[in-house]
Amino acid sequence: MKGGKVHQTCAYHSRSSILKSLVITNDFVSNSLSVKGCFELQERCLQNPLENLELTCGYLLEEDMKCLSQYPSLGYLKHLNLSYVPLFRISLEALGALLEKVAATLETLILEGCQIHYSQLSAILPGLSHCSQLTTFYFGRNCMSMDALKDLLRHTSGLSKLSLETYPAPDESLNSLARVDWEIFTPLRAELMWTLREVRQPRRIFTGPAPCPSCGSSPSEELEFHLCC
Repeated sequence: MKGGKVHQTCAYHSRSSILKSLVITNDFVSNSLSVKGCFELQERCLQNPLENLELTCGYLLEEDMKCLSQYPSLGYLKHLNLSYVPLFRISLEALGALLEKVAATLETLILEGCQIHYSQLSAILPGLSHCSQLTTFYFGRNCMSMDALKDLLRHTSGLSKLSLETYPAPDESLNSLARVDWEIFTPLRAELMWTLREVRQPRRIFTGPAPCPSCGSSPSEELEFHLCC
């Protein structure tokens, strides 16, 4: 991972210090630091299960992603945050493998702003569909076609605990400036909601740009559906 610095928070259990959370964020100043290098710095702590992993606003190489999927200590993750880490240039097979590994424990998955392209989506759908404990899923600001979004929503049919989820506006609703054309987007969003309700009943869902340029709503607010136009 390029341009990262490590922040850690430790929790204490009995007489031993156990690392429960590892956060690596980009400061755009420090030298290149790979995920493997960060984990080697924490080799002793990472012999214990990690519950929270945040790698944000940096750059992951394909070997970094493979490294993540292979660490035994990541098999019990509850929270995974890769927000604003560009993933469009790498294979997501390893991310899919990681999701399969943590499917029984993962509660929060944040892939906001990762620039994931719809052609990559199939690599993570099987793993995502098995994350039965997932309560929060952020997937906004990715590059998705209407068909890809429908496929994604159908693969969430078994995620009955989802209480907050966000998705991008489909590519078909964007104008030449990559901004949402609300006249096109509104019926497409209704179609997406119909697709979702065919497989499960959503609780809080936000589809489209955030914050909404029309009403100012954002996914962090207490809203059931984002329905303004």
